[in-house]
Amino acid sequence: MPIKLIAAPHSPFDKYGSLNLDAVAPQAQHLAASGVAGVFISGSTGEGHSLSVDERKQLTEAWTSVKQEAGLMVIVQVGHNCARDSVALSGHAADAGADAVSSMAPSYFKPASVDDLVDYLVPIAEACSSIPFYYYDIPSMTGVTHSSLDVLKRGERFPNLAGVKFTNPDLMTFQECVQFQDGKYEIWFGCDEALLAGYALGARGAVGSTYNFAAPLYHELIAARDAGDEDKARQLQLKSIEMIRVCQEYGYMAAAKSLMSLVGVDCGGVRSPLRNLTSPQLSELHSRISSLGVLANQA
Repeated sequence: MPIKLIAAPHSPFDKYGSLNLDAVAPQAQHLAASGVAGVFISGSTGEGHSLSVDERKQLTEAWTSVKQEAGLMVIVQVGHNCARDSVALSGHAADAGADAVSSMAPSYFKPASVDDLVDYLVPIAEACSSIPFYYYDIPSMTGVTHSSLDVLKRGERFPNLAGVKFTNPDLMTFQECVQFQDGKYEIWFGCDEALLAGYALGARGAVGSTYNFAAPLYHELIAARDAGDEDKARQLQLKSIEMIRVCQEYGYMAAAKSLMSLVGVDCGGVRSPLRNLTSPQLSELHSRISSLGVLANQA
């Protein structure tokens, strides 16, 4: 079964930096047309930690209101440094009609052990017990390096643990998670620049930021591998890496978000402390990315 792509959409802001919820429906329509299976909102790409609790609830409600028409599943990231806010966001997501909830670890006061991490996660999962829950492993942002495999080994403590969103370059642990208990859990691969490796190691789903504007590139990569054309698949992965490298030169988050305007869905700028690109930078970036021929509207 081909791997499914899940976009991590940008939280849209207006020119004043406030949430622009009117942009959610166009985002959903664009992503559905790009062939992604769902959205993972309020994560890193969605600047979830730069949103207030109320804004995160509004964003959840906006996405769940359009999911049926767009044919997209909605996964809500509810991680917060305040455990009570995470629990509240989890319960709200379930009540609002989300298809699943995910939570990263707290990043200020960090859990000292796997058991401390699980103690933090279990009440969040219980608050959305009617829908699946996924642990979000992203040590580059949280600084929490406890093994996802050790979280899965404590799966009996969760009423609804369905798997892990694995945004972690540790491919050894990724493969162990995929194979754990004969593939009981769904492990979503979260490194766009290495999707081919994740797919080869057994990922059934992938969550990524570049799927917002370049999903056709990855669909072509997946199709090439499924057809046995490994050389073409590797070349397409290299094209993805080139695209990501260009964005990194300008500041990845702001650069990636700005590319949405090139596919017809303006999501506005980024919030402080991230820095928006200058007009000359935007012009240069957009020209360089367009020349690569990787954007969804160029496929």
